[in-house]
Amino acid sequence: MKLMDHPVFRRFWYPTLSLASLQAGPQAFTLLGERVVLWLTADGRPAAVHDRCPHRSARLSVDSAVVNGDLRCGYHGWQFGADGRCTSIPQLGGEVPPDARNRVKAYRCEARYGFAWVCLSEEPLLDIPVVRHADDPAFRQVFEYEEDWAANMLRVCENALDLAHVSFVHRATIGEEHRPVAPRLTLRPLEQGVHFTCQLPVANPEPQQRNLRIAEAETLRTVDIRWYAPCTFVLHFTYPNGLVHQIVGFATPIDDGHVRRIQFAYRSDREADAPAESVARFDRQVGAEDRRILESCDPDFPLHTTAEAHMVLDRPGITMREVVKALILEHDPERERLRAELGGGRRQAA
Repeated sequence: MKLMDHPVFRRFWYPTLSLASLQAGPQAFTLLGERVVLWLTADGRPAAVHDRCPHRSARLSVDSAVVNGDLRCGYHGWQFGADGRCTSIPQLGGEVPPDARNRVKAYRCEARYGFAWVCLSEEPLLDIPVVRHADDPAFRQVFEYEEDWAANMLRVCENALDLAHVSFVHRATIGEEHRPVAPRLTLRPLEQGVHFTCQLPVANPEPQQRNLRIAEAETLRTVDIRWYAPCTFVLHFTYPNGLVHQIVGFATPIDDGHVRRIQFAYRSDREADAPAESVARFDRQVGAEDRRILESCDPDFPLHTTAEAHMVLDRPGITMREVVKALILEHDPERERLRAELGGGRRQAA
């Protein structure tokens, strides 16, 4: 299954660029194959429109600027508001003829968690996910990375639900290949998502001992992992000393085989306990281990359960596939043709 074959994925919110990066001016982004340009308006809110000027088709992200909160095209200086309406044509003294061709397509855009979120549809299926601890003053936010991976969105998300890989992929950080992990998973109900809990022993190398303030070479994580359709995953770890380290990750789809991988963490400690850069450096190392493997996987993501082999620890990933199948079958105009191809779903089509 390829994401861009199914229009339902255009009906979700996705994090794109950090608000901090937009301080420098308009920036380009590709979301599900669609070219978008983002900027900050006069009141500091993010805006997003199609990255193509309706006048002579120049990309609005090239040599553009923000003028009084509007986006100014770098080619002829036409200006556009956050709603896509042309607000000024300098060659006409700033006047704008009442012509619908002067408009540029605008997208829904909101700020959340330090990023500009975009939905390509006027009718999102779900709200932007609510992340635990985001508004809790007892927790600090640690930004870790935003980078492009040559991987399928659903492969990345399934990897976050997959604990069987930890012993091998992460053997240089938290894994122990001589003792493959096989925790007992407790799956819990989550509408339009996946949720499970378990206890997970992990290696605790010296850098992480300092970050966690746990001196032992191994420690135990109380794990609470959630995936929210289609690209958000939250890994909530509680350690024996009470420390909470929650990873919030996103795999925003650029196209079928590429994502913008965004990650930050919420911590229940303070900078004096563990410097943010030290925390981020270790998590970036873990992320790089995942990236190496995920970029070797096929960009096509089969939803039919007979397409790939499975084991007991794959239950969260299989559940995720069922959620995705159900979404497609509920909303895709070609649902009847797709039903046999995808292998049904856990919900009946509308």
